[in-house]
Amino acid sequence: MGPETVNKNKNCEFNGPYAGRDLYITMYQEQDRAFIVTHNTNIKPVSYFVGRETDLQKLRSRIEEGRKSVLVSGMGGIGKTQICRKLFEEYYDKNSKNENIPFQYIGYIEYSGDMSSSLQKCLRYKEQENPEQNQEAAWKELEYLASDGKLLLFIDNVDKPISGDLGLQRLRNIPGAVVLTSRQTSFSDEFEPYPVGFLDTEQCIELFEKIWFAGSNGKIRTEEGADLEYIIEKMTGKHTITVEHLAHLCKWKALSVKNLKKALQEKGFHLQFRKNGELINIQKAYEALYDLSELTESEQNILEAFSTLPYIPLAAEVCDEWMLADAGASEEDDILMGLYQKGWLQFDIVQRYYALHPVFAQFIYEKCKPKAENHLGLIEACQQYLEIPESGSALSCQKYIPFAEIISKKLIRENNIKQADFMFNIAYLYNYLAEYKKAEELYKKALEIRERILGEEHPDTAASYHNLAGVYESQGEYRKAEELYKKALEICERILGEEHPSTAASYHNLAGVYDRQGEYKKAEELSKKVLEICERILGEEHPSTATSYHNLAGVYESQGEYRKAEELYKKALEIRERILGEEHPSTAASYNNLAFVYDRQGEYKKAEGLYKKALEISERILGEEHPDTATSYNNLAFVYDSQGEYRKAEGLYKKALEIRERILGEEHPSTATSYNNL
Repeated sequence: MGPETVNKNKNCEFNGPYAGRDLYITMYQEQDRAFIVTHNTNIKPVSYFVGRETDLQKLRSRIEEGRKSVLVSGMGGIGKTQICRKLFEEYYDKNSKNENIPFQYIGYIEYSGDMSSSLQKCLRYKEQENPEQNQEAAWKELEYLASDGKLLLFIDNVDKPISGDLGLQRLRNIPGAVVLTSRQTSFSDEFEPYPVGFLDTEQCIELFEKIWFAGSNGKIRTEEGADLEYIIEKMTGKHTITVEHLAHLCKWKALSVKNLKKALQEKGFHLQFRKNGELINIQKAYEALYDLSELTESEQNILEAFSTLPYIPLAAEVCDEWMLADAGASEEDDILMGLYQKGWLQFDIVQRYYALHPVFAQFIYEKCKPKAENHLGLIEACQQYLEIPESGSALSCQKYIPFAEIISKKLIRENNIKQADFMFNIAYLYNYLAEYKKAEELYKKALEIRERILGEEHPDTAASYHNLAGVYESQGEYRKAEELYKKALEICERILGEEHPSTAASYHNLAGVYDRQGEYKKAEELSKKVLEICERILGEEHPSTATSYHNLAGVYESQGEYRKAEELYKKALEIRERILGEEHPSTAASYNNLAFVYDRQGEYKKAEGLYKKALEISERILGEEHPDTATSYNNLAFVYDSQGEYRKAEGLYKKALEIRERILGEEHPSTATSYNNL
């Protein structure tokens, strides 16, 4: 029935299960560290890696000369990743043989949307007792490893500018050699560019042979040499990934080189480049490869689906769930592996991730122009991965936001109801993660679509008003929130009636805004109305009824009626512990707010114990950089303040202030509370 009421006064505020303690990161002992500092130690180039001796030597020299970092740049599909993997393998082999190398540690990071989450996923670091401290623990470990300048770190497939990722900006201050691969030709002054060129003809022939003959050391027959040279030089432009694909195609279809050339000519295949290296007719050229592959309907469906995703490796089990159901296939069909063998998909056999190279993804997307109605399975599966689990932790959902955002833009292109619903789900998750500006933007877009298609009198439009109001409320814009809550309430009362849960939610949230603005009598009246509806319809043992007790208690608390508040908070807590369990965020909210009432009545030890209990849940669910966790620090600081433990209080007040200034800004009421308390 909506979010918990926020109870504010000049010293303390509450918004869920929150209290705080100082951050303490535990580190590895030195004997626990290995030469390879990332989880995947089996970083190897493809078995058919050829050439690149000049590139390898130049990069090796730059790295070993102590140059801070290098950006390996070049067009898509030219082999940047394999160069880095080859260097990684070389240093690993030398270390295994106890040869002298200039690095004490090496690591390989697969970039997956942002640097911090990629680091947490790939780096080996000491797992923290509190899981929400793990990301910062990963950074602390990296900073330690690089402190003497003897760290070599590869970061593959960076697809964002440095200005768009705070983690990449933090990376600039890491000593040691950092090698990034990216299609961007410039990055920042700290990253020295190194452009990657094409393989020569002989190297391309060797590459083709290695794939076609699969390690048997076979060679193209002399009489076929001229045809293969023609294919490589005149038809592929010596584009690495295209040469690889033709070799896979030739092997899969058991074609001779002569017949491959003939088939390509009949299909009009001809890959050309601009002078700056950009492809100019990839669409027409790759049409031939698409036709020659003779893809089944299910295979086409899966490639279409992949073309709407970002170039981030997706775990095989997730691919099975998202792609196979979407295509109406089963795991027994082994379609994904078949597409890998045909050369369309990339597959990491160790980590079991699939991905579609951006060169192929762009072509397939432009060719097929995927439609939402053909990929409802993918859309629904992705939406399910955005749903916050019963535990209340949204952090496991966060890594799928990049997939959801791209699907929304590329697959659900039309401004229709399905896109509005999808935006609504992403916005809800952003709001939960306290990324209010992103949530606000998406809620507004969803509202525009719903108003235009459904009209203002539809329950879904009312839900958009309601949730956009919640974002304004979180940002301290109470008048905007009040206006939208009233608008939602009018629609719900008229269409659904006063007894409907959505109407009760509107009463509840409007009461919360009144409470925040000091209009306590209005808040009390609405809170009582909600409680009456819940008790009558749902009964006293329902979680929503417990929320109603909790919120009415908050209104009494705001007016200083602590005995009334205590009684209702206890009633809510009993129901929540019994029905939801002690680990649920709503139960933690009851611990937190009951603690405040004890605090106000001078029962400081009771308050401190409950604040700490709520904190353990808060840190696990929200992490340390969330505004509600800042509230936790503020509240625990206040109970220390009340007991004369000013040093403890000062540290926590400062921590709350730092988070609020960074996330909410200096003009937010909660930030003002922190200034006042400190």
